Amino acid sequence: MSKRLRDPVHGLIVFDVENDRVEALAWRLLDTPEFQRLRRIRQLGVSEFTFPGAVHTRFAHSIGVFHSARILVRVIARELRRNGETPDDRKAEVALIAALLHDLGHGPFSHTFEHVQDARGARKRHEQWTAAIIRNPDGHIRPMLEDFRAGFAEEVAGLLEKEDPEDIYHAVVSSSFDADRLDYLRRDKLMTGTGAGGIDFDWLVENIRVAPITLDPPDGDEAGPRRVQTFCLDRKALPAAEQFLLSRYTLHEQVYFHKTTRCVEAMIGRLLAAVADTASGEGNAVERTGLPAGHPLLRFFGKGEETEENYLALDDALIFGSLDAMAKAADPVIAEMAARLRDRNLYKTLDLAEFGADKGRQTSRRRRIEKQFADKLEDGRIIRDDRAAIGIYTEIGGDEERMHKRLHILDGGTPTEISRLSDLVRALEDKKPFLRFYFADKADRDAART
Repeated sequence: MSKRLRDPVHGLIVFDVENDRVEALAWRLLDTPEFQRLRRIRQLGVSEFTFPGAVHTRFAHSIGVFHSARILVRVIARELRRNGETPDDRKAEVALIAALLHDLGHGPFSHTFEHVQDARGARKRHEQWTAAIIRNPDGHIRPMLEDFRAGFAEEVAGLLEKEDPEDIYHAVVSSSFDADRLDYLRRDKLMTGTGAGGIDFDWLVENIRVAPITLDPPDGDEAGPRRVQTFCLDRKALPAAEQFLLSRYTLHEQVYFHKTTRCVEAMIGRLLAAVADTASGEGNAVERTGLPAGHPLLRFFGKGEETEENYLALDDALIFGSLDAMAKAADPVIAEMAARLRDRNLYKTLDLAEFGADKGRQTSRRRRIEKQFADKLEDGRIIRDDRAAIGIYTEIGGDEERMHKRLHILDGGTPTEISRLSDLVRALEDKKPFLRFYFADKADRDAART
């Protein structure tokens, strides 16, 4: 008997648990507590404050990524045979399970949580948390992977940690056309209801080719450039490739970097930073945060308590469910932020783009605001957001400058980075920064506008 799931993006997703060991393993992994936790983490964090339908989870997304990875693995086999090479079934197995588990390490509100941790000096990204969860001998994931074959857990964790590709199977989980992007671009478009940015998925997949590109050596490596196989697209898929990148651009502009979404992220970041400072400092953390003793946030942010077990206890549902308690906190920042988020009483946004596209005019207005409201910028009553910038290769928390993350087209049989062939892509390659201020008081926002 096969197992089936219905998905709004991919339709019927079938797991052949009787005849395919990898799919049987994938199906069992879905029921582990570590994977079920992804039901409680939204794929788009707080985007539902702006797009009410954006309540899809990293659980659904991860299953869609596994399904997309199966398609890419079949493409690899097709293309390697076309080139007279033999597919590597063991590496394909690693890539498939890595695709399924790639998001295990996301914290609550994902990249917002990472920014809070970065500010505290705890620079452990979600990829590292994912690898740690997979390797954890006391967890549920590692025993299943080791039962599949000895050393399998380390192979999967190692693939997810690698920043520099070694072969074509790495492209399934990290490339310009990886399984993650093939799912989230379509899923996020559907669930937010945005009409722009269609993707000709079937045509793109039909025109994927495997070819070597030249990569710069990793930092500290004196071996020189390397040649590594990755996904490229046939020349006749150039228009679809342009639309694929334009879809990403549009989603970043209209969804991921939406001013209200960014404002909520900044507010949650301020709340979590205040809780973290209180939990790791001196004094009565229970009274100051409003959280009960032993609450997962207090355990995690407590001194020396950032373990896999405490990390896995954190999710979006936990924090949203704790807002009412934190609204009664003795700490004024925690109390205010929690109450505002609970009631959607958001800070008011001022985007400097309102003053026109001229950069000089924007800079002048920024300096004026920073001088006029210096005290409130210092105490957090006004939040400055200058971390967002959009370009055709923009990736949240990403490394779009790496060559294997860029899209290549076969031009006369030679892999060529798409901006050299497309005027459209080249025109959008330079990053466009956003600079916004979020005001606790509407009167301050209105004064800054005048």
